[in-house]
Amino acid sequence: MPRLVGKQTNPSVWLIPLIAVAAIGTVAHMEYSGTLNLIPKTARYR
Repeated sequence: MPRLVGKQTNPSVWLIPLIAVAAIGTVAHMEYSGTLNLIPKTARYR
C-alpha cells in the first residue's frame, strides 16, 4: 500500500476541467448574445 502522507495534490486535476467549463460557458454566452453564430437561429433577437 503506498504512503499518502505528505503527498501534494496535482493542480491540473482541477484546473483542466475548470478551464473547459469556463470555455464552454463563454462560447454559450457568446452564442446566445449573437456574437457567435455556431448554431443558426439560437441567438437572442433584439
